Amino acid sequence: MNELKRKILQSNFYKNIYNSQNSHSVELYVNSLEQGMQEASAIFQCPVYELTYKVIRDRSGGFLGIGGGKIFVRYTHIEYEKSKINMGTDKDYTSIENGEEDNILVDKDTKIIVRVKRDGVFLKVSPPVADGKRIEDIAALESKLIESGIKEYDSNLAKKILSEQKGEYKKIAEWDSSKAAYNARLNYSVTEDKMQAFVTMSKPTNGGREMDLIDIKELLENSGIVYGIQEESINKSLEEGNFNIPILAAEGNPPINGKDAKIEFLVNVNKKIIPKFIGEEESIDYKDLSIVENVEEGQRLAEKIEASEGEEGTTVFGDKIETKGGKDIDPKEILGDNVKMSDDGKFVIASINGQVVLKGKLLSVEPIFEVAGDVGPETGNINFIGSVLVKGSVNDNYSIKAEGNIDIQGTVGKCDLEAKGDIMVKLGIQGNENSFVRAGGDVIAKFIQFSNIEAGNNVVVTEAILNSNIDADNRIILIGKRASASGGRLRALNEVNGKVLGSQAGAKTLIETGVSPAKRRAIEEMEREKEELDMAIEEIERGIKSLEQAAKIKKLDDEKKEQLQSLKEQLEQSNSRREEVVLNRESMIQQMEIEKVESTISAGKEMLSGVELVIGSAEFSIRQNYKAVTFYEENGIILSEKYRGEPKTDKKPDRK
Repeated sequence: MNELKRKILQSNFYKNIYNSQNSHSVELYVNSLEQGMQEASAIFQCPVYELTYKVIRDRSGGFLGIGGGKIFVRYTHIEYEKSKINMGTDKDYTSIENGEEDNILVDKDTKIIVRVKRDGVFLKVSPPVADGKRIEDIAALESKLIESGIKEYDSNLAKKILSEQKGEYKKIAEWDSSKAAYNARLNYSVTEDKMQAFVTMSKPTNGGREMDLIDIKELLENSGIVYGIQEESINKSLEEGNFNIPILAAEGNPPINGKDAKIEFLVNVNKKIIPKFIGEEESIDYKDLSIVENVEEGQRLAEKIEASEGEEGTTVFGDKIETKGGKDIDPKEILGDNVKMSDDGKFVIASINGQVVLKGKLLSVEPIFEVAGDVGPETGNINFIGSVLVKGSVNDNYSIKAEGNIDIQGTVGKCDLEAKGDIMVKLGIQGNENSFVRAGGDVIAKFIQFSNIEAGNNVVVTEAILNSNIDADNRIILIGKRASASGGRLRALNEVNGKVLGSQAGAKTLIETGVSPAKRRAIEEMEREKEELDMAIEEIERGIKSLEQAAKIKKLDDEKKEQLQSLKEQLEQSNSRREEVVLNRESMIQQMEIEKVESTISAGKEMLSGVELVIGSAEFSIRQNYKAVTFYEENGIILSEKYRGEPKTDKKPDRK
């Protein structure tokens, strides 16, 4: 046995259907007899009219398996004995090689079919399939015609059809209406819910004709079945010659109940933490998890979708089936804090800026976003339109941005914080040269170490500032009993006041007052840009000089000419920008001189040597230790006096 034959014998098709040499039947679980007939027809590669069936077990609860559960049916191919599986050649089984068992060809002999209809007697002769036997014996044709009760017909045409075997129906005689008594019979049934009607047609005998669409529609009409007539389905079954098989002849339209009114959220109330993929290898960025859903005052948060009325149904008898309208709801039932209904009662809108949350059934907007633990991998970076409360700490490399305040009850690591309001850190801030804490108001912390701080008002520390750069547009205040500042740079507009200023170890400490730190930062930025422009201009000029010297030796090609022209344009732009930067810097310095304020630098306990003071435009280096001292500027000179004491007021200065 060759390999191809072995595959056929082991295939599911062969095992399940042709599991014995004398097998005529297949047993199937099907939803309906009609479906089963189609499946069996495909299995046996034969028309459905060559099949018979027997219901073995019916669990459908409907009419012959229609409209219920599965039924177990045995389908038998009545001419199966004329066919066999071809095991002789490989030519017809390429589909097996490709794993397509359903396309196995079954050998079939010449097929002769006689159909008697209202408009005549029709003959079709189909050629053999695969290695099936070709039949041209006129006796076989006559036998079929006699079996159908046909005695008078166009014998020459019939012989031609038999000879050509084109598989097409040809009319060979008129139907003898006197044979009407032997016509096929029709009966119908209707499902219990009156939503489906089925027609079953018997096979005609002794020259009687098959039923057609006219007969079936007449039967249905006389039975009161007037709605949902399935003409296409009926015609298809009639064309296929489906005898003794229920045909779906009419189908009602089930009622559609109205949909209940519902609330549709217009914002994300069930935030899912889905990290972004970054980089060529799609590494995961756990920082940008976006767990906060920010909303603005007046923003629509939810919409009421009105209930629908529904659609009436219709039975096959044309009777109407009532439908139920959807239930209404009151959107006010979901109103929580800081939300309200729109004037038309259709939308839920935010009353304030904040975070939208859904607690149970209540939709609210909270002005404070609360983190129960730390800001880290579980939260990602936070960007909130209101204030943020962190009950834990902020881990390294994570950030918080808030339109309101930021309140952290733990510590802050090497990360960025930015708030338009105040930033309060119950414990300390320990950053690095690349991390920044920026507040539109105050920055308040227990300690600040290796950090960059910018405050629109005060920086208040209860213990120590160590090796940090601190800018405050009002005051830098160290208020603890041992509050000290050593190393780094402290800049404030009005005052720097602490217990101990400077470092015993001699670390350089620069303290500046009297001038807006924001303006100092702007001047420094312009100085950096000027230095970068100077370097760029020098590089461009070298490039121009090199090309101009080359042009003296030989003519430049077009590419070099374009390069030279481009460098000259860049030089012009860079010089223009440098001039603009220099003028802006000089203007800013003049403005800063005009806006100088009276300011002080005070050490309630001790000012240590090594501290560099700048008050306004005056400078002074501390060469010896001072006890309880206040420094101030007068006529361009820094003077000292007895410590004036801690700040009496926390009033914010007027800033334009």
